[in-house]
Amino acid sequence: MSKILEDHTYLPQRDLDAEFVDMCQRLASQALEDGDSRPRLVMGSESIPLPPEIAKVLGQVAAAMQQGLAVTVAPRTRELSTQQAADLLGISRPTLVRLLEEGEIPFMKARRHRRVMLADVLEFQERQRHRADQALSDIVADAQAFGDYDDEGPVRTSPTSVRPIL
Repeated sequence: MSKILEDHTYLPQRDLDAEFVDMCQRLASQALEDGDSRPRLVMGSESIPLPPEIAKVLGQVAAAMQQGLAVTVAPRTRELSTQQAADLLGISRPTLVRLLEEGEIPFMKARRHRRVMLADVLEFQERQRHRADQALSDIVADAQAFGDYDDEGPVRTSPTSVRPIL
């Protein structure tokens, strides 16, 4: 019988060793790049290779905890309710339902209840991030074209160059 997994939040130690965090991040990046020399978990005389995904999670957890952030491990099913999906995206449930009805995120309907796949929600989130990054790049490019922005930052006019309108 499988054990029911529950959410658990881990608080950071006061002084998480920076060398340990750096090592976790190096192992995570190496695990993703080089499949032949994967990181290994050693317990006593046993040693097992860590899958790249686990190594990556370990690196992210160590980095977050070093920065003083708490980390919550929350198992998620692959199928989410509209409220779970909305919470994951940080939006209201009615907004999520509108996105579903507009075809932005695929969904299934079981009687009256909509269900969404976790992978679809994460893909939508990534598309939104890409759109936001692209919009910001466009704004910067437009500002540079008009001479309002350079590599040093926005150009500011001095208060003495502005004349009051009478």
